Amino acid sequence: MPTEVCTMSKLVRKGTAHSGKISGLGLEVIEIFGFGPMGAAVTAVRNDHGKLELIKWQVAANGANIIPAGDAFAAPVTEIAMMVVHYHIVTAVKNAAGQLEVISWSPDLVREGSAKSENASQISICPFLYENDPDLFATGHRDLKGNLKVEAWSLSAAGIPAWRGGASAGAVSEVALGFLGLGTGLRYRFISAVRNGSGDLELIQWAASADGATIKRIGSTTAGSASHISLCTLGDLILTSLRNGAGNLEIITWRAHSNGTIDRLDTARAGSVLDVSAALSFDASGAQFLTTAVRNGSSFLELIDWQVQTSGVLQRASSVTASTTSLAHVRSAWNSQNPGAVNPSPNTVLITALRNGSSDLELIGWTRE
Repeated sequence: MPTEVCTMSKLVRKGTAHSGKISGLGLEVIEIFGFGPMGAAVTAVRNDHGKLELIKWQVAANGANIIPAGDAFAAPVTEIAMMVVHYHIVTAVKNAAGQLEVISWSPDLVREGSAKSENASQISICPFLYENDPDLFATGHRDLKGNLKVEAWSLSAAGIPAWRGGASAGAVSEVALGFLGLGTGLRYRFISAVRNGSGDLELIQWAASADGATIKRIGSTTAGSASHISLCTLGDLILTSLRNGAGNLEIITWRAHSNGTIDRLDTARAGSVLDVSAALSFDASGAQFLTTAVRNGSSFLELIDWQVQTSGVLQRASSVTASTTSLAHVRSAWNSQNPGAVNPSPNTVLITALRNGSSDLELIGWTRE
């Protein structure tokens, strides 16, 4: 395998912000607008009353200042997933009745609409088309029989979600979804990365019709024992970050093809981890990075930067550990002018959101220098 050069940039901790008590059952963070000079991030948490709470944060371009800028509340939930569809914020939650409920919000956190599906757990969400008319996205979950269910939804210009179609697969205990980007011959495609009935990582490629009414499974592949699966995608490149059977961090890169096949490209590993999340970003030179935000074996937040070559080859670039202990859940988000775009803007500010040792929501901003 050819040697590829890794840049020498490293992650530097910038600003920190805190909010109130949160439950360990749900935590997500997303970015909605680019940073220039101030951007906005949104956290969705299960607060100490068990309710869904969205908090908007203003984030400085250098990550040094993170300032709360409003919040909104909804009914009790036990699981949360979140994303952006053309500047509508969409939360997919497990509501008090145990159902999958999709709720849309404006950038100012005004509730726009909602729709419900069946009883669900292990909920995930992703967009799979970045064009108007219609705005489509997918959800994935574990149904009452323990099987994977994927569903397509549309979102109107007013932010009203509507169910379009669905499909099923075999037994799963974890579910993560990621879109396959435009410009790659993979239009209307998305990937589910699941922990299957054997406890192994399984990737399934799905193809949807233009209106989302039909979803077909067109290919799959498996790897070894996996848990705490995090999924990132960029065009036809797939990156899975997980806790392997030995309890260590493992990252695998893959390439999706239009005929449904998925090729394994490279594998990298690090030390013991208890929880895993990941985000893609670029540095000022245009180099692409996968940042894994993990709760390591000592229960500290640890960020590890991996440079990702266009070939899918991974090279560890740097790592940093925060002093916060007793983390429950960690998520990360990156800024771009167009969330989910094939070419995000450089000079990324990474945001980690976590439940700290005092059970408070804590946000930390990071830059790559």
